[in-house]
Amino acid sequence: MSSQIREHDTIVKILTKTSESALKKYQDVHIGRKSSFLELLKYELLTFLFSPIPGALGFFLRKMFYKRLFAKMGSGSIMGSHLTIRCPGQIFLGNNFVADSNVVLDAKGKDSSIEIGDSIFIGKNTIFSCASSIIKVGNEVSIGPGSYIRASRGPVTLGSYITIGAHTVIISGNPDYKRLDIPMMKQEGEAKGITIGDDVWVGVGVMIIDGVRIGNGCVIGAGAVVTKDVSDYSIAAGVPAKVLGSRTS
Repeated sequence: MSSQIREHDTIVKILTKTSESALKKYQDVHIGRKSSFLELLKYELLTFLFSPIPGALGFFLRKMFYKRLFAKMGSGSIMGSHLTIRCPGQIFLGNNFVADSNVVLDAKGKDSSIEIGDSIFIGKNTIFSCASSIIKVGNEVSIGPGSYIRASRGPVTLGSYITIGAHTVIISGNPDYKRLDIPMMKQEGEAKGITIGDDVWVGVGVMIIDGVRIGNGCVIGAGAVVTKDVSDYSIAAGVPAKVLGSRTS
């Protein structure tokens, strides 16, 4: 909920600026506020030509040409069709980055960035989205299809050697609801961020809430809703998630 509110506010602030043309507003959302018109043309041309191409030819062409869009794109990258990219100049990809089809990489917003390490797999229909914050991912991480990772003012930091099951939701930031004179979507709320350590296994359909730190070596059971910190090497599950045991025992 907080992420949808924050994204709504970010887009509305850009699109309702009466002093700017529709083209400039589009450019601010998709390329970034400091981008040039030539960068917009390059973005439009490359995504129009190469995003929908299926199969090996599409993989090859996107590998060759998309490196002209991103702030950094390491060697060995493979990108599926219909990849949605917003503000690619704020996205940094390591070596051997693999994204299946219909993945979204959205680094929109002031001070936002997506920084991804080496040997990362992102499953089909997964969304990475920022709202004035940062998503950082370490090395050798696998993220299952249909997942949603959102940094809304608070950073989301994932370590290395992590397996994340399909349809997992990781969202920083919480809305406020205490004041009655202001709509909830207009209240600032808080954002502490989310941190997941190294060597963590997150099951299918897990939800991780703002302010949570999951330690190194943890196992989070399928369908869990993690609302509190989980210490190193713990096994946690349930709604809300509770520690059921330890990998060290």
